[in-house]
Amino acid sequence: MTGCSLCPRRCGIDRAVSPGACGAGEELVVGSIVIHRGEEPPLVKGAGSGAVFFSGCPLKCVYCQNRQISHEAAGKILSEEELAGYLVLLQESGCSNINLVSPTHFAPRIIHALDLAVAKGLNLPVMLNSSGYESIESLKCWAGRAHLYLMDLKYGDNEAGRMFSRVSDYWDRAREAIAYLWEAVGPLRLDGEGRAVSGLIVRHLVLPGMRSNPFAVLEFLTGLSLEIPVSIMSQYNPHTTYTGDMPDMKRPLLPDEYQVVLERAVDLGFSTVFVQDLDASSAYTPDFQSEVPFGDIRRIL
Repeated sequence: MTGCSLCPRRCGIDRAVSPGACGAGEELVVGSIVIHRGEEPPLVKGAGSGAVFFSGCPLKCVYCQNRQISHEAAGKILSEEELAGYLVLLQESGCSNINLVSPTHFAPRIIHALDLAVAKGLNLPVMLNSSGYESIESLKCWAGRAHLYLMDLKYGDNEAGRMFSRVSDYWDRAREAIAYLWEAVGPLRLDGEGRAVSGLIVRHLVLPGMRSNPFAVLEFLTGLSLEIPVSIMSQYNPHTTYTGDMPDMKRPLLPDEYQVVLERAVDLGFSTVFVQDLDASSAYTPDFQSEVPFGDIRRIL
């Protein structure tokens, strides 16, 4: 993290001296640890997913639902040994996987913590839960440690990435990352009880006015494989998260807008499509200052 190049921004900042473009210094900061029931069904089979939300983020999305920790970098500093202890605790609590949410800018410390946890008996599948803005070099560091990859593909063009996430090359970098992961880990695989154990899932949040360019996203994925499970999300919430001034983005997603994207995914022939109810925007907006950040889900940290 000295001369940091962990994400595609490659800000080059010595994070021991000042925060990087992600808003994080060199110390490991965790916004919350919960047993999460709100991910795709194969990821929460059983007790749920052991989710560790890391503070800071390489992107600055103007509609981020995790703004308290992603933009403001609120959270608690943990040592790598302490994080390892929490990972083992999640396993002991019956979680079906370890869910690392936005881990890229802390990758070296988290990887060390994972190694420590494995030495203490951790044997759950580890999931990288990412914005999709990743470099191939950083993804290679997770080989042999991460088994599941839950990757956003937020936009179908670079202009939307510039407008909504403040980076000029999101579409280019995310396509590279997802193509690499498809070759590296392949389709989603489940155990005999229906729990995900390895493979790739790609998420896309449909924005009002179709400004996320969802058709381009789906068409790109068809060029890789129709076996890639696609999670099409409806949880955009303009009332609690959007900070810009675009009229379309100040209203909820319309049912017809969401439906046409689902129909396009079915017409293209994807083998697995995960969907959400249109009231998901209220259910999935967390409060990381609360003891119950996601509705009735009580935090471990």
